[in-house]
Amino acid sequence: MTTPEDGDTRPEVGEVSVAPVDDLHKRPEDRHWILYLAAFAVFVGLAAWGLVTFNENKRTDEADAKATELAAQFEAAGLGALDVEATARVLGSDGGAACTDPGSALKAGVLNQQLVSGAAGPGQRPILATHDAVAGARLVIEVYCPEQSAEFEESLNDLKLVDGN
Repeated sequence: MTTPEDGDTRPEVGEVSVAPVDDLHKRPEDRHWILYLAAFAVFVGLAAWGLVTFNENKRTDEADAKATELAAQFEAAGLGALDVEATARVLGSDGGAACTDPGSALKAGVLNQQLVSGAAGPGQRPILATHDAVAGARLVIEVYCPEQSAEFEESLNDLKLVDGN
């Protein structure tokens, strides 16, 4: 057999080439617990953060009462029936997004575009919206955030609304 110093590492006839044995399975696993502990700490930290910051509009008695009141007002105004459970989940007890600055310029712009704009693109036609089109939003504001009712009404003053069917 030739030695590596000779430069030829091929086995001679009848000999078997043996690769160095991988002894990974024999190594002590003394450092993996650090990795597992760090991964566990990250997982627990993220879980705790998620539980603390998760903010869902939970159904409460107050949310159910306001949703029931809103559903009754929708019925009385002839706007149709509301699902009280879904309304309570969506609007909660504080009105959610409906009461976040309802008279803002962005919402007024979107409302103008959707209700009373001229034709701006394919499929859009100029319309005059009916008073009933904003009646639902008005009722939501009155039930959930009546302190913002005047501001909301002010944003509706410039709209050209007509009496509907």
